[in-house]
Amino acid sequence: MAKRETHKEDKSNWPLFNRLLYSYIELTRFDELPENPKIGKNYEYWPEGCLCANGNPYHGCIRLGSKNKLIIGFSGGGVSVNEYTAARPQRIGGKGEMFYSDDVRFADIVPKVGTFGNGKKNPFKEWNLLFVPYATGDFHCGTGDFNYKDVDGKKAVLYHHGYKNYRALLKKIKELVPEPEQILVTGFSAGAFATALLASDIAEYFPDCHNITACVDSAIMHYDWHKVSRDVWKTPDKISERLTGTEIVSDSLIALHKSHPEIKIMFCCSKRDAALTQMDMFFEDGRWIPDKAAGLSFERKLSTMIKNLIEAIPDISIFIFDTPDKHNKAAELTVHCLCGSNGAFSTYVDGVSCAEWMRRGVDGEVMKLGLNKLNGDLNL
Repeated sequence: MAKRETHKEDKSNWPLFNRLLYSYIELTRFDELPENPKIGKNYEYWPEGCLCANGNPYHGCIRLGSKNKLIIGFSGGGVSVNEYTAARPQRIGGKGEMFYSDDVRFADIVPKVGTFGNGKKNPFKEWNLLFVPYATGDFHCGTGDFNYKDVDGKKAVLYHHGYKNYRALLKKIKELVPEPEQILVTGFSAGAFATALLASDIAEYFPDCHNITACVDSAIMHYDWHKVSRDVWKTPDKISERLTGTEIVSDSLIALHKSHPEIKIMFCCSKRDAALTQMDMFFEDGRWIPDKAAGLSFERKLSTMIKNLIEAIPDISIFIFDTPDKHNKAAELTVHCLCGSNGAFSTYVDGVSCAEWMRRGVDGEVMKLGLNKLNGDLNL
């Protein structure tokens, strides 16, 4: 089977915008990685045997830069934790509950924008890039096959191969950039969880790099993550054993700081993140449409989490913003994620853009911005 062949979908009922977007992406796909890649050009890399959740072949994105520095960026796209969520992947034009992306068809948009792109505003445009698309529902850290029944009652398999895919991409980038002098591990949404979970793994893969930053963009979620990672995703024990509480990012970042105190840690999130509020509410009581009360509950949990992180990691950098989410005006929720979009350049807190906050954090400056936007009592 050719690498770019995937299962066919009936697009006749898709909204016009989605059909045009799909056509545009198919026309502007990146070339496959050649033996001698050019600097500044995005390429697809298809590791042998790597799979998306739906069984289609998986690929990542690689771009060589002019500096001996490396960004490893993890993409977002939901999560699956059980049979119910496994049976409801995201579909263009779909309605109702959709929990995770099961294919990489749209992954090539992200390396063109934000802090992953090579535009003039990006402070990391000259760095080497490994972009890890998300298509496995496991925060990039699964190794197993999960059997379930789809919404029609038919037997199906969700390939939770996120860790396998990421490690195959990591092997390739190390061949191309064997000894980077500096590494930025970052990601948004599900990729932000991966950043917290896998930064120590990356540090151990590049043992000679002593200048590493982990920047988490929009991640906080309460659940029994140890059980999910162990029983559903089949996450390596060295990762799942760190998940001792109910909040996966706090567990992971505090463990990262203890094992690798030299790694600079950064955390960015909006005060009532619409997407995270939605999932938090669903996991709490099964409701799907977030309301104002759910947003306030999320803000309190975020405040508590940040307080705990600051106490455990005094030199953590923070960026809290409050851009309204236009799709959730009534609930007064805020937008989800910045680094994977051009919002990284246009969103300012205390006179500093998110991209500038990231650049200064990577350079070693600790900045805690926007804490006053939170209603929770931080007692700082």
